[in-house]
Amino acid sequence: MGAERILRKTQHNSREPIVVVANKSQSEIITSLCSVAQSKGIFAGQSLRDASAICPNLFIKIQNSHVENQFLKGICRWSSKFSPWVAIEGDTGLIMDITGCSHLFGGENKMIKHILLAYDEIGLTSKIGCADTVGAAWALSRYSEKVVKNYRNGDTIEQEARATRSRSAKRSFQSIKDNLRFTKNSNYFIAPSGKIRQSISNLPVAALRLEIQTEHTLVRLGLRQIGDVINQPRASLNRRFGCNLLKRVDQALGNLLEPISPLQPELNFGVRISFPDPIGLKPDIIAGLDRILDRLCSNLKKKTLGTQKVRLQAFRTDNTIKNIEVGLAQASNNFEHIRDLIIIKLENLDVGFGIDILRLEALKVEVLTQHKHIGHSLVSERNKSRAKRNISPEDLISRLGARIGLENITRLHPAKSNIPEKTYTTLSAAWSEPAKDWPKPKSYRPVQLWAPEIISAPDKPNPLLEFRWRGKIWYITRSYGPERISPEWWLDEPKWRSGVRDYWFVECNTGDRLWIYYAHG
Repeated sequence: MGAERILRKTQHNSREPIVVVANKSQSEIITSLCSVAQSKGIFAGQSLRDASAICPNLFIKIQNSHVENQFLKGICRWSSKFSPWVAIEGDTGLIMDITGCSHLFGGENKMIKHILLAYDEIGLTSKIGCADTVGAAWALSRYSEKVVKNYRNGDTIEQEARATRSRSAKRSFQSIKDNLRFTKNSNYFIAPSGKIRQSISNLPVAALRLEIQTEHTLVRLGLRQIGDVINQPRASLNRRFGCNLLKRVDQALGNLLEPISPLQPELNFGVRISFPDPIGLKPDIIAGLDRILDRLCSNLKKKTLGTQKVRLQAFRTDNTIKNIEVGLAQASNNFEHIRDLIIIKLENLDVGFGIDILRLEALKVEVLTQHKHIGHSLVSERNKSRAKRNISPEDLISRLGARIGLENITRLHPAKSNIPEKTYTTLSAAWSEPAKDWPKPKSYRPVQLWAPEIISAPDKPNPLLEFRWRGKIWYITRSYGPERISPEWWLDEPKWRSGVRDYWFVECNTGDRLWIYYAHG
């Protein structure tokens, strides 16, 4: 699927072999490949080194698991047109419950052909297994072409003696298989209803979705087919392999229910308004904004949600779209709050020859915490404090962020370090709370630290009386210190390679206060 996603996106040459690789166990392993690469003998799970030896002109792409997962979710939502009950299975598969849907297409056979054709039209290769259970359908979709031959029946015995098996009746179950009406094709396999056991008996044990070690142990013991496992005593299997093997067998046969959890549709909070004639004046745009913003806030309040990022899209008459994105310091569904922030950015909106459609969407939503009921006295006190402040800190951050960007507004939090430059950490003001209980320094510290500059003074760790700095002689009238600070020995800080420092807080005759240090290194 990863290789075909790249083919769809980049319109790559379909005749060139494409492989998608990922780093696994300190080696580059192929996770996906196109049909051209597969025809050259390359397969998924093969190392890139071996594949390059077979086909040197490979077009190699690094796997992006997040993008592939989003692509699979999109395919899952698109596939809901065939059945409303579709779920994601693994990294490259879908599970679809077609109960009550197949008759709309004329039966299971026609429905599956229709699905295969639809996937082929969008450039995806698919293999489908249809059965009464999820486990059986999963096995048929992946292993229907890998039937394992049973080498242990007595039909292969050929001896000349009259009493041998060569003259007796054959013990194969060909007569039973002939009675089963399988619908088999290179891309799909439909098992008849009620015949799950016969449909999957000849498949390898890997079709049971077992762990790799369990699968290898079964093969080493001679249990190569699912039928071999089914015919064994359950107590022995449970004692030797645990309950997971029996669980997978029961799920495949339908003895244990395996529910499907369909992909839930993502909440989409978007509203739009169309105009009979193009608009371009700011009052008209604000009037349209008020209509759609009121609907958006109402939808958010119904779900007890607030938005932290909104986007206004203006569809112009020249078939272009102009976007305005506004971030909030705190999630909100307040109409006035969001409206004021959007109006601030309307000045940067280029309307061109006019706007036909306005669309407003909440890009990031959060659940708003429920506040407890409070008394009238406390409400009046809060209203008085708000009247004095006029604007809350969150509103101020939102307004400033609308102009200069929320990422440019920061606040400081205390950090555990003796190094002066590391006594605080910088956080985004929009995504953090104000710091409380700042630790008091043991000695005088400047409020803001500048980059250290070299001064001319005697090379002695003693209190100074005067020094030269920036072409001027400074006379010290009072000094506090020294405060000795050692570097963090477990870290290699280039600025602290001079070793231990002695700091003094000095006052000069000009009234200036400086923080100077002597490095012992």
